[in-house]
Amino acid sequence: MADEQSWVDWVKENTDPRAAHTKPEALDDITVLDLSCKSFAGCYCSSLLAEFGANVIRIEPPEGDFIRTCTPYGMLYKGEGLNYLTEGRNKFHITLNLKEQEGREILKGLVSQADVLIETFRPGVMDEWGIGYEQLKEINPGLIFASITANGQFGPLSQSRMPDYDNIAQAKSGIQSATGEVMPEGKCYDECPWAVPTKAGSWIGWAQPATFMAVGIMAALHWRVINGEGQALDVATNEAYARFDNDGALWYEGAGVVLERFGSLIPGGWLYCFAPTMDGAVFLGGLRLEMWQAFADMIGKWDEWDAGSWKDLSYFTRKENQLAWAPVIFAETRKYTNQELVNMSIEYGKKGRLAPITPVVAPVCSPMETMKDENWLKRGVLVPVKDPVFGEVMVAQAQHKMTETPIRTKWVCRPVGYDNGHIYLKYFGFGPSKLKELKGDGLI
Repeated sequence: MADEQSWVDWVKENTDPRAAHTKPEALDDITVLDLSCKSFAGCYCSSLLAEFGANVIRIEPPEGDFIRTCTPYGMLYKGEGLNYLTEGRNKFHITLNLKEQEGREILKGLVSQADVLIETFRPGVMDEWGIGYEQLKEINPGLIFASITANGQFGPLSQSRMPDYDNIAQAKSGIQSATGEVMPEGKCYDECPWAVPTKAGSWIGWAQPATFMAVGIMAALHWRVINGEGQALDVATNEAYARFDNDGALWYEGAGVVLERFGSLIPGGWLYCFAPTMDGAVFLGGLRLEMWQAFADMIGKWDEWDAGSWKDLSYFTRKENQLAWAPVIFAETRKYTNQELVNMSIEYGKKGRLAPITPVVAPVCSPMETMKDENWLKRGVLVPVKDPVFGEVMVAQAQHKMTETPIRTKWVCRPVGYDNGHIYLKYFGFGPSKLKELKGDGLI
């Protein structure tokens, strides 16, 4: 136990994000140009790299990117949408009009000094502007050119005018068709308008391709160390989210079965669902016979349900049986609060008939409850960041804990064109008079 505690103390001291500023950053020698437009996928991708210390230059049109305005109920914080306020972190923000030839020439000057370029324009647009991968690699052979689009750089849909939206990726993935409540047999949408597919609550359809691209960029940077050459990367938003289909495609390919909506239940697994309680909801998990038996025992139903006679889960994994059992279980969980069920689970694991087998019970937390989670607070997951523009802002920190090159949030965001003076002076020697001229010409 002493050795275990020693390890806990050591890893806490050496990975505490509150001390990250005292250590070096893994990507602080990498310069990234983020040209993403109207896409949180590109913006989130560059956020991941910026958290590792990359010098990210966010390049927006003179009026700013549309995604700055995407925010709940139109709510702005000091002029910024809440979503962009989160994903503008650690980036220098400049403006540049890429629709003008002179603006594209300025971009080429930045490319000559960059390592990575991220873009989300419709396939072919960058080439039409003379700043596609093949044109830019003539300027910088080591450039990593990362494109995130709805349907990829080639294929029948690559030139579709359909926008690259998170919910479109969800809709086309094959995953969301199996989310939402079950349509009762013999009913239709007119009678049950609630029995429709549901979207993921967060913008996961953008976050997944962004994460894949960030990993791909780091792999490409490693390959460049080996052979000295850059490369083009192509991630399609719709495909990236579909990667998390898990068994859906294989189930259809192997057995011809189409995964259907099943509410909060899971085909082929039991007990595994969300359940209502007196004051909210909990997740009930197990997937093992003894854990299902332990749950039945915990709520006092061992004898009534004859749990001791259950030999395996095959009966409970059938759709018709799950639909019959779910309301029975929900009627029991509604008798308790979230915390009561959690406490009952913990105590059962200590003293129950099947102990140390423990029924899995996890409360469904609101954002407010999450922000007060003691474990998260102790681990520095949610830490206020003191930003020179936006003041003290509570943001979710990056999730990697690293002993030597910890990631960190140095600032949360920047207004449109905030770093024009600094970046254009650093890379081109442009002073105030030149910037005034460029602004007058509509270039920045």
